[in-house]
Amino acid sequence: MASEHKESSGLSDDQLRILEENFRTNRHPEGTSLMLIAAEVGVSEEDKWFRLRMAKWRKEQGLPPTIGSVLD
Repeated sequence: MASEHKESSGLSDDQLRILEENFRTNRHPEGTSLMLIAAEVGVSEEDKWFRLRMAKWRKEQGLPPTIGSVLD
């Protein structure tokens, strides 16, 4: 799975591991937290990884892919 995601994201296995670890801790990093994660991984703070990962997690949980739905 990591190699499959790696191909589409262009991130290394180490970058994905760090992002996944942070996602498990905080699904909505903001401000300084996001800046520190981005610096550690070597990606832009605007990187869509967390947003896409959240949509994937919500789908796995049987929730709509976006927050704020009536179905939440």
